[in-house]
Amino acid sequence: LMGVDTFLESRAGKALISRVLGYFDARLEGAHHLPKEGGALLVANHGLFGFDAFVLGALLAKNGRTPWWLADRNMFSTPGFTPALQFAKAIPGAPEPAMDLLRRGELVVVYPGGIFDSYKLSRDRHRLHWRGRSGFVKIAMSAGVPIIPVAACGVDDMYRVVAREPLLGRLLFGDARYNLPIAFGRWGSLLPKRVPIVVHALGVVPTHGDVSDEGRIQSLRDLVEQMIQSKLDAT
Repeated sequence: LMGVDTFLESRAGKALISRVLGYFDARLEGAHHLPKEGGALLVANHGLFGFDAFVLGALLAKNGRTPWWLADRNMFSTPGFTPALQFAKAIPGAPEPAMDLLRRGELVVVYPGGIFDSYKLSRDRHRLHWRGRSGFVKIAMSAGVPIIPVAACGVDDMYRVVAREPLLGRLLFGDARYNLPIAFGRWGSLLPKRVPIVVHALGVVPTHGDVSDEGRIQSLRDLVEQMIQSKLDAT
């Protein structure tokens, strides 16, 4: 079966990249921070329904590399989702597979806020909802690769999110944190609004140190979060 790397090299793939980037007038700033080869963990803020991942993926592909993605493990239990996730090079979010990819020299994208960051209401837009998660730091330290903080500015403006419904998401995944957003996009539909997206690769954060040093882990986590939040605040 064709994978996403092969598809993006095709005429249809290149047209899709152009269409996605053109729709959002998307551009990448700080591309020089992204390695041309070798492993790195890209840590980013997350938008609703994953359209921000399409934009980031298209920008990275245009820059010469297609990443792997750490996805919510519950997504792989949703009927019909697994083939699409596998095609896109998404794997269930777990430390060992992520470290294996990084040690092999791959780019890996992680959204520490996960569903909390993605499903936030519009009143909380442009604010990170990471809930103190620091597992991504341990993954990067253990794999011996740097972290590249990524601020995707504009992704929270694709929709107006007014509330969360109390039934369907919980029914699908068995947890209230999956209560689906009630969201309005372009023309009040689920199509995302055409808003400008600027993705900033903010720098290279070295992760050397003892992975059992909780103080080091916390300081790196705080640094990455502050770098991204500061850029979101400034735009």
